[in-house]
Amino acid sequence: MTESGRSVEPADSEGGTDEWRGDASPSVEAAEITSFVGRAKLISETKSLLRTARLITLFGPGGVGKSRLLRRLSTEHALADGFPDGVWVVELADIPARENLLAAGCADQLGIGDNADGPSEARLIEFFRQRRALLMLDNCEHLIDDVRSGQVPALLTTLLPAAPALTVVTTSRVRLGVSGEHIVKIHPLLPTEALYLLLDRARAAGTAISEPEYPLALRLCEMLDGLPLAIELAAGQLDVMTLREIVDHPELLRLLVDGPYEQHHHRTMHATIKWSYDLLGEREQRMLTLVSIFEGGFDLEAATSVCADNGIDTSDVPSLLKCLVRKSLLLTESASGRTRYRMLELVRRFGLQITATSGMEPEIRTAHAHHFLALASRARKDWFSARQTDLMRQLRAELPNFRAAQVHFLSANRTVGHGITLSVDIGASCAFVYAGVLNDSRRMLTRGLERHPAEPSMGQLAALCLISWMAQIQGSEAAGAAQAEAEDVARQLGCSDSFGPLLYSRGTRLWLAEPDPVRARDSIALMARAEEAFREAGEEGLEFMAALYGAMSTVFLSGPEAAFAASARVLELARAAEAQWCISWAKWTCGLAELLHGDAKAAAAHTQEALQLQLEINDKWGPPWSLWQIALIALRLGDYERGARLLGGARVAQRLTQTSVLGMRPFLLLQQQIESTARQRFGNEFEIQIAVGESLARSMDEVYDLAKEPFAAAEDAPVASQHAEMLTKRELEVAELVAKALTNPAIGQALGISSRTVEKHVENILLKWGLTSRTEIAVRYLRDVAPANG
Repeated sequence: MTESGRSVEPADSEGGTDEWRGDASPSVEAAEITSFVGRAKLISETKSLLRTARLITLFGPGGVGKSRLLRRLSTEHALADGFPDGVWVVELADIPARENLLAAGCADQLGIGDNADGPSEARLIEFFRQRRALLMLDNCEHLIDDVRSGQVPALLTTLLPAAPALTVVTTSRVRLGVSGEHIVKIHPLLPTEALYLLLDRARAAGTAISEPEYPLALRLCEMLDGLPLAIELAAGQLDVMTLREIVDHPELLRLLVDGPYEQHHHRTMHATIKWSYDLLGEREQRMLTLVSIFEGGFDLEAATSVCADNGIDTSDVPSLLKCLVRKSLLLTESASGRTRYRMLELVRRFGLQITATSGMEPEIRTAHAHHFLALASRARKDWFSARQTDLMRQLRAELPNFRAAQVHFLSANRTVGHGITLSVDIGASCAFVYAGVLNDSRRMLTRGLERHPAEPSMGQLAALCLISWMAQIQGSEAAGAAQAEAEDVARQLGCSDSFGPLLYSRGTRLWLAEPDPVRARDSIALMARAEEAFREAGEEGLEFMAALYGAMSTVFLSGPEAAFAASARVLELARAAEAQWCISWAKWTCGLAELLHGDAKAAAAHTQEALQLQLEINDKWGPPWSLWQIALIALRLGDYERGARLLGGARVAQRLTQTSVLGMRPFLLLQQQIESTARQRFGNEFEIQIAVGESLARSMDEVYDLAKEPFAAAEDAPVASQHAEMLTKRELEVAELVAKALTNPAIGQALGISSRTVEKHVENILLKWGLTSRTEIAVRYLRDVAPANG
């Protein structure tokens, strides 16, 4: 098992925060960019402690190497063997202390989608309840208010008892104070280890320290208390200063002070950073303080935007960033073909302190917030294009900065509208649907609405419509309340029949939640009106989404001709835009149309193509849906063992991503129809094979490989028998008597049931076959079902 982390250059120090970002994943085999110095005894002691302890804190001052030690531990093969269900590393530095987002952030990095109602803690418990696993939480201190309080202690106090086979290792500058916590103190490097680190980092910087200089180098290591991060920073100056000049520098001489262990090393680390800062030129210093405003990293475009508003020429930004990288004050990382910059957390805090005391903070935060407001606005306009997946990944990576920007806008009455607009633009881009973190989008929308003034506005209405739509596709009961509030605001604003987002959310709710098939069919016309409204507003992305959802509802609620035409149309629209995420969903819809109205083998081909594309673009929302649909296709084709296993795998995939396919009525009914026949024919073995599929899903790759296998060349079930299988035995009997022109009372008398029960059976037949009248039932039965029954 490997980690999908990003490479970093230059490497992080032995201390400071880790050099990876992105989703956590089981045990890490990532190659280290720089050598790992010392710590053999600590690693051995910690591994030994892991045999008996369930909670270990790697404890020490900033810059001492806690994060690097944690990462090295996570790669130990012997350690991984002791935790067969995975070693999982979660980075907490970017999780803000201002909100209770720890559990959601952990779930996100673990690949557990944040897409359902209910506390994130419950999802973590569900994930780890049956797992013999090791969870590593890096950089906890800002989420600990005091001993035994704060987000980290609260989470572990709940999680550890609920997941009895789980072991947790944390890194922190303060103790957690949780019952059962074992402290492993991380001390500075020994003199020989510190010297080796300095020699290694000097070589990496292009400067060789000769053997006669070793005593001087040892002196420097002593002055720096053997703190790995401090040694990194000092080595970063060797391209412009000699070793003697560094050692003789007055700022470093002041590091040799007495005091308690933690206070002494804190002063040493702070003074080292200040010394490195003081050696920078004026423009370089300004650059460092400006980019410290970013949370979770930043790219060149963001840095240029903030700097341009604060006195740095845009042409100078790349060279200034390179200087900070060379001095080990800034790290680079590559993600999805984009270069991002990140500051070590200790350096970032230093920069923020300077920003706060200089009086520059308001202007910098305003520039930061407006950059991300503009980014969200551009993404909303451009996401339905060949750049779609790149834009979605970029928006996902900037989530910490979007949160910070919204907090800034919502802090003043005059900019509350910007805070709401920011959340609406991000939601309209579908980036957080793609990323499988719908609740993050809903949280931002809700946060904005909480600050909205009493007077209704179009921004408020757009936010409510997005909340309703998102809650509906999550299968959440919150959709009804949000839609009702949106309808009320729309009436006040006089746009109930013309506002695209309202028509879209109203149509989605009608299709997915309305039990009456006749009323549900009105969703098709609503989606068409929404599509037209979006087209007139120049909203190409939302215009496509309305067409897509209109096609899906048409597949369920209309006949074959309309279903095939609508699904083919959305595929044509997506291909014309070269929008890969949209293409995958259009292919999925074509598969759905074939499953309900046509050829199951064609349905398999479409859906397998959709799944392959979703996996290639790292879509977090789509694969569980494609897996579920392929499972139903396998059952429809009579491949009951494979279909049952895929259903089991789909269950696990939905739990991991918190995707509630069966929380939406049409999809629940479809599975019940197809699964009912499979259970009758496959018997008790069906549930056994579902359990086999769930066990396979410990490695989702195995399940997806099974889903992508070509279906055997056995002859398909004829379309006629597929239509018959969609109905229960009793519904087929009712359809036969409808075809004989019997009234409901006559059918009830013939079958020994009430007229009301007959009426419900007729409604179900209309819904399942996508018809509108009894005459159409008679025609379908006589044309498709009766000939197959002889």
